[in-house]
Amino acid sequence: MKLKLWMVILTVVILLGVLLLVILPANSSEEVNQENVNINYDKLDEVVFDVKTDRVKRGNLLLYINANGIIRAIDELELTSNISGVINTINIYEGKQVNKGELLIGLDDREYEIALNDAISKVTDAKVEYGFLVRESTNDTTVNPKAKEYLDQINQLEKDFALGKVDEAKYNDLKNELDMKLIFTGAKREEVIQSKSGLTGAINSYKRAKLNYEYTKINSPFNGSVGDFDLVVGQRISAGQKLCKLFNNSTLKIDIGVLENDISKIRIGGSAKVEVPSIEGEYFNGRIVNISPYIDKETKTCKVTVQLQNPSNKLKPGMFARVLLETENLNNRVLIPKEALLVRDKRNLVFVVENGLAKWKYVQIGKQNDQLIEIEEGVLPDEEVIVEGHYTLAHDAKVRVIK
Repeated sequence: MKLKLWMVILTVVILLGVLLLVILPANSSEEVNQENVNINYDKLDEVVFDVKTDRVKRGNLLLYINANGIIRAIDELELTSNISGVINTINIYEGKQVNKGELLIGLDDREYEIALNDAISKVTDAKVEYGFLVRESTNDTTVNPKAKEYLDQINQLEKDFALGKVDEAKYNDLKNELDMKLIFTGAKREEVIQSKSGLTGAINSYKRAKLNYEYTKINSPFNGSVGDFDLVVGQRISAGQKLCKLFNNSTLKIDIGVLENDISKIRIGGSAKVEVPSIEGEYFNGRIVNISPYIDKETKTCKVTVQLQNPSNKLKPGMFARVLLETENLNNRVLIPKEALLVRDKRNLVFVVENGLAKWKYVQIGKQNDQLIEIEEGVLPDEEVIVEGHYTLAHDAKVRVIK
């Protein structure tokens, strides 16, 4: 009896389970269908994509070579002292603009002034001695007949050396030999007397003392600005010590390396555009002033120098620059911005806007630079091509042009 009761209960449970499996999916299906009823699939076609456009233009396409370099001043000099001394005058500071000939640094000149006066005194003494010797030699006016022969040989030697027939070493040996012979003929009596009296040596000492005295005043050799300066009054400097750097920033130059395959495309006097990453949105015009006569065997590049003016003083020596060297100017070409071109299935295409719809057009491209592409076939001037927001567009997609 108990067994029959247990089987009845099990049968009821199984029936309830089957009933639930039938009812629940039906309800779920009804809910999904209800949700689908609420979706308006027609609105999916009303999606509008925001894009930016530019017009196809007819104009000139400038082709150029890219290269990088460091800006340098046209005149850049490290000033050093020719003598030792103590600084007593400073007329410069870091960044000061100076003119050619302007006094920059002065050294204590008292010691050099004494040496100069002493040299002047010795010249006077030597002149007196020279006068006595000249008076004694006035009675001896004989000149060896060989003097003219030696003079002719010296003149011929000078001509041969100028024409390159005699090398420098041989020229010096023969010249010294002929000079000695000429002295003993009496033809160079005046020089002998000057040497014997000490006048020649005194004059040389005077010139050296005068030069050292002038070295106590350090003047600017050209117009420029001062850099790398940190000296003070009272500081002792040595001969050859660096004092400061002087830069002429009014004109700048950039040395760049151009690949050997591109050298034939440029020429001296050709135009160049200079872009400095630290100065955004501005180009500077330059020109090619020098092309090296050889190719570096390691880098396979040729050194090219570009020169440019710097009236606003925005550019500084040491700045990194990107240089565009003009190679060719193609006239009257159909051009699009480089951003407009897309490649799909290995074919070049652009999107144009027609009546609010994006229409793709396959194009045949020609030459290009970093900004523009020549179009040989596919679009016409004044058509509106999409340059932004077109990577995911499809043909006939609705678009809205934003500025």
